[in-house]
Amino acid sequence: MAVSVARVLAILSICTVVVIGPAQIGPSGVSARQTTPCPTFAETGKPLCNRFLQYWEQHGGLAQQGYPISGEFRELSDVDAKTYTVQYFERAVFELHPENKPPFDVLLSLLGSMTYKQKHPTGAIGQQANTLPNSILFPQTGKRLGGVFLDYWRANGGLAQQGYPITNEFTEQSELDGKKYTVQYFERAVFELHPENKPPYSVLLSHLGALRLKAKYAGREPTPSTTAVADPYASLRARPLKLPVLALGQACPRASGRVVSPSFGPALGNGPVYPVGLGTEGIFDLAGALEEGGWLYAKVLWAGAPSFRGPVLVRGRQLDGTGELRFERGSDPANELKLHTNDRSPDAAGWIDWPSYTRFRGPGCYAYQVDAPGFSLVIAFETRGANP
Repeated sequence: MAVSVARVLAILSICTVVVIGPAQIGPSGVSARQTTPCPTFAETGKPLCNRFLQYWEQHGGLAQQGYPISGEFRELSDVDAKTYTVQYFERAVFELHPENKPPFDVLLSLLGSMTYKQKHPTGAIGQQANTLPNSILFPQTGKRLGGVFLDYWRANGGLAQQGYPITNEFTEQSELDGKKYTVQYFERAVFELHPENKPPYSVLLSHLGALRLKAKYAGREPTPSTTAVADPYASLRARPLKLPVLALGQACPRASGRVVSPSFGPALGNGPVYPVGLGTEGIFDLAGALEEGGWLYAKVLWAGAPSFRGPVLVRGRQLDGTGELRFERGSDPANELKLHTNDRSPDAAGWIDWPSYTRFRGPGCYAYQVDAPGFSLVIAFETRGANP
């Protein structure tokens, strides 16, 4: 149990939460001194009330969720750009969804998915599928789950609490203590293997809630002014363009295309948001371009995978020259393309598409920078031939 306490103290120091003195922890993790319907945790000074308290008690309490490290506040979701009442815990973030009937009126943020996309945008290297006899393949994600991680997943809420596995097992350095552990990412959690501990502490959950609070709000509970974000694209627009500059004669690093859905043609890049209409080799023939206001334009269909929901901001420029990349019709086209999954209905398989136009002046190597909550993609393509 000493290891668990050490991890609690470590994360509390990261989040600049003041420990208010020792407390006796009861079976549910609430300080023994607290017996009110809305207890305040002496360890963090944060209250836990009403529906969130019920959910916390019914879904593993301290072991699964950790201490509350914020009060309730309103926050704009990185997934669907809607505003929800949330509360941060060491290992999770609770979202209140009064539009749903219990028990689905409280949902956990997809911290595992968001963290994985931020830390490993091109995928974690060195992944090893667990092939023990009891292991399970999840066709939804193509990942395997077995051994002690499978035992822990089954014993601690399974799909509802942890989500699907989104990676196989691999080695990763902890942001808490700098040590390397065998981990596996799930939609809502990250499992860490600690063979130095005796069961049930040989598997511990990463403190994703605390790390998320630190990243978004510098470890402090946000004030109303920090959460009142009217423009879901503002934070995406604040990201700088990170597009390469090609030297004279350097080859264009075109993205390759493949069919990702039978609903449309080859899509460029690795997703989960793709441009469609530039073939399998990322080449657009200017002979097929139309002109308006001095700008050529190509019809490009953007496609969002079923796993993605939220806002998307697309920008770009020429890589081997000074040309601009613009979007949509008109004599003065926009320098950014704003897409949102709320604006379109998915098809039967869950894919969402947005018809659009990409604008350019002439031949060259160009690239899109595709920004969305949790990831940033660079997708290069080439325009060839003489202007029509």
